[in-house]
Amino acid sequence: MSQTIEVTQGESVVVIWLNRPEVHNALNEEMVEALTRAIHEASQRPELAAVVLASKGSSFCSGADLNWYPRAWQSLDKTAVMPAVALEKMLRAIEDCPVPVIARVHGHCVGVGIGLVAAADIAFASHEAEFTQAETRLGFIPHLVAPYLSRAMGPRAAGRWLMTGETFAASEAWRLGLVQEICEESEIDIRLNALLGHLMMTAPTALRQTRKLVRALSHSPPEGGGGRQAVAAPVADQVDHPAREGVAAFIDKRWPSWVPGELKS
Repeated sequence: MSQTIEVTQGESVVVIWLNRPEVHNALNEEMVEALTRAIHEASQRPELAAVVLASKGSSFCSGADLNWYPRAWQSLDKTAVMPAVALEKMLRAIEDCPVPVIARVHGHCVGVGIGLVAAADIAFASHEAEFTQAETRLGFIPHLVAPYLSRAMGPRAAGRWLMTGETFAASEAWRLGLVQEICEESEIDIRLNALLGHLMMTAPTALRQTRKLVRALSHSPPEGGGGRQAVAAPVADQVDHPAREGVAAFIDKRWPSWVPGELKS
């Protein structure tokens, strides 16, 4: 495994740590490849309930490592992967992950770092976290982050931050829906573990189908038929396990079979 990330494997949760603290976890080619691979590998685990994106050091992520771009642009090797291609695959891996992806944000979160947060399903942030979408100040068009940020907070709200390059606080990120909870940095893991406990009590099939449903709805206009089709697809599963087990457990006043033993006390 690349030293640019660390992966903590739990029975139901995988935590992926960005591990370039000396450069505020700027995403270089090696780190992006390792992060994408780690998400793909986690996605293959049928017992998994969640993937957590966290970071070492004082910042969550300072965006793409700008030293990567000149090397890619000047490379004579036509097989070299351009930064935009690798970064898009990374965000797509989060999008396609079958279980919820949770971002644990502290310190600075910049550029495609915001893309990681926006692509995730749920985000926790410390009160001190700051967000900056600075591509336009560097001459870039934020085409990678824009779709995810627009989905997270709405196109008009996202437009301001995408265009101006201003820094906004965690409280504003919470107000606009980019993050779902803000708290003291010392409390993030307490809040996060409480959420993970709730996810671990869900039926794995129902959790995965619900994530798929929510993603489908977010890509469908309210007046379109995509949402209705997404709702109809999982209905057939309700006549079989796990819904039958869930109902039987409720009636029998017992825990469903999928709840881990340590949560039953």
